[in-house]
Amino acid sequence: MFCCLKNCLNGVLPPQTVQIRREHDPIQLDTSHMGHEVVVIKGGQRACGSGGVIANTPLLQSKSYFEVKLQQGGQWSVGLATQQADLNESKGGFDKDTWCLTSENVVYHNAKPLHKLEPNVDIKNSIVANTEALTKLDTTMTSALVNNTGIPQEGDTIGVAYDHVELNFYLNGTNLNVPVLNVRGTVFPCLFVDDGAILDIVLDKFSFSPPPGFERILIEQSLL
Repeated sequence: MFCCLKNCLNGVLPPQTVQIRREHDPIQLDTSHMGHEVVVIKGGQRACGSGGVIANTPLLQSKSYFEVKLQQGGQWSVGLATQQADLNESKGGFDKDTWCLTSENVVYHNAKPLHKLEPNVDIKNSIVANTEALTKLDTTMTSALVNNTGIPQEGDTIGVAYDHVELNFYLNGTNLNVPVLNVRGTVFPCLFVDDGAILDIVLDKFSFSPPPGFERILIEQSLL
């Protein structure tokens, strides 16, 4: 647990004990709605430890989008949840109040698998065939290559789009084509972590453009 927490704090705490002030972001992970063993830091943007946490703002607008950066691998789940979700569970999608893509490459709701991600065979074969060419690339060019295998990996960005009809997941800007229907109730972004996973929620300044018509989560005036 200490090792996980150390990695979670990496790049967040200064070398000395100094009070850090940062501009308050009204939308962030909600420390009043998280599991007992979850750690939320980085101004409410990073989750590690064990369990789940939801954001402090529901998805009320017609088309909402946010991203999650897979900072460190482990067991993780990303998606939507109501405030009734069991956030002491280490996985999302295993009760009636969560709808999540998991590190098992399966989308779950109420412990039922809805979709299983399949590797992009054409991309995989292309990568294998061009391994020799890739090794000749400049290091900075290689690091800029985007994972298009269809399977999330450490360092990738998962996009989440919800329009009150479908919940869709994106991998580095590409639709994974695993739509989830019948999402019920007032839902919030949710992250679940365990086994060393570290996730950052991204609520603006996205790495990839949202789908057409979708935008960052907005706070309803009545919530301000």
